[in-house]
Amino acid sequence: MGLLWDIVDRALCIAVTTTALWTGHVGICQGEPTVRLDQGLVRGFEDNGTYVFLGVPFAETTGGENRWKAPQGVSTSVTKEIDATRYGPSCAQAMSGNAIVAQSEDCLNLNVWTPTSGTDLPVFVYIYGGAMVTGGNSNAQWQGYNFARKDVIYVNINYRESIFASPAAPELEGSSESQNFGILDVELALDWVIDNIHAFGGDKSRIVIAGHSSGGVHVDHYLWNHPDTTIAGAMELSANVKSGPAYAPYGVALSQVAEDVQASGVTLDCDARNPTLDCLRKVDTYALQTSNFNSTTNTWFSPVVDNITRYSDYEGRYAQGKFPTSVPLLVGNSDREGALFANVYSFENTNFSYWINTFDADLAYVPDDVLVNAYNETDYGSVSAMSGASYGDARFFCPTDYMINLRASSQPVWVYRWFGQYENVLGTGLAASHGSEVPFFHGGNECFSKLSDVTDAEQALADNMNDWLVAWVKNPSAGPGWDRATPENGPLAKIGVPGNELEIEMGLTGEFNSRCQSVYKEYIPGYPVVQSPE
Repeated sequence: MGLLWDIVDRALCIAVTTTALWTGHVGICQGEPTVRLDQGLVRGFEDNGTYVFLGVPFAETTGGENRWKAPQGVSTSVTKEIDATRYGPSCAQAMSGNAIVAQSEDCLNLNVWTPTSGTDLPVFVYIYGGAMVTGGNSNAQWQGYNFARKDVIYVNINYRESIFASPAAPELEGSSESQNFGILDVELALDWVIDNIHAFGGDKSRIVIAGHSSGGVHVDHYLWNHPDTTIAGAMELSANVKSGPAYAPYGVALSQVAEDVQASGVTLDCDARNPTLDCLRKVDTYALQTSNFNSTTNTWFSPVVDNITRYSDYEGRYAQGKFPTSVPLLVGNSDREGALFANVYSFENTNFSYWINTFDADLAYVPDDVLVNAYNETDYGSVSAMSGASYGDARFFCPTDYMINLRASSQPVWVYRWFGQYENVLGTGLAASHGSEVPFFHGGNECFSKLSDVTDAEQALADNMNDWLVAWVKNPSAGPGWDRATPENGPLAKIGVPGNELEIEMGLTGEFNSRCQSVYKEYIPGYPVVQSPE
């Protein structure tokens, strides 16, 4: 009888989840939240007042013969059951420690948090940052509990990193297909959300996409690559709002990695000075990771200009109407963006001239004498702090300011600046630096779980920030509660101001952008590719 009842129970589960698929909400099967998708039956779990589905594949493995190829969509299955009760692997990278789960090239998965009831709900899709070389969707700081408890479906995704994402391979130059595989991963993930979110109770016409740092760059890529998108809104947190600099000369980095692999004792079936992708597809994942990230030369990979997913003429595309100016955009920065990077590289800060010629490819597009005259060490107390300020200007503040100048007249844009003085997010001396705002926008609670000494005041601020962000996600066109940005000197919301943390103080971009306007504005169009029209 036990086997018979199992069969009957399974049949009932299939019936329940199939009905739920058509009505657009999560079903309950054998006590577990369950969703029927074309790729199989997805079983999640209930936690803290939400339904959670972790590690749901949106593509096949990117390893083996699929390495350095466009992501392959998952196959359909009537009988497959997908265990979505634990995080899937992170993509292969250099990052270690316990911030994310174990790494693999079979990493294209996403996580979904949903309310326990509701249909046609708004959807917030988050893309983590990490300079396109590190990160993962399993980081505790970007979980979706607080969104789901407020009737917003939350999704975060994985995508390939560094050499696995953008090999800058000469043999792929001129191809009709993009070799910016990380960008393609994000595109496929968003396609998956559009195609499947109804089964989780979501409305595909109410999707807001958001990203921090390089995740924000991915958001901008998506907008440029989909001028007719139906995305309801976009958010770019501490993003450099451009395609990203060319950290290494085209094609050089790949050959350097091959030489490093060979030097580590791995036998290659090709000339390391001119490696083929087929040859390098046979190299073990770990060997590629260690040789790449332990290299003594610069083998930092970023997307190449292929005029498929990253363009050489954004101005021309904009003039032709190839940008979705109707999409509401929320954008902002942390008050001390560069402090984190000054801290990371301070041990090598021999002098400012060395810094501006070594650590930021963007600074190479501004003459040395202009930069030297623009900064005064007495204003910062150390070369390290001054160098961090220049990094923040060149990489984050001024590209964002430039984007506001260009888009605010034709696109609904709102601007914020984060001032929260909490050192338990990134470390001592790094309050209000790059990334410190992320767990607050996510509402704290579970997103603070890996932090020490979280105060009631921090949680109150996180509640406040997540409340107004959720309200904006539900109706992006209405704005987040303050006036739209204007070019050069317009409204700016100050978030987390010490002593008045629970209020949004209004200011002007002109309070902070004088160096952007007087120094960088002239040179930003010369950056490798600026993702803004002019």
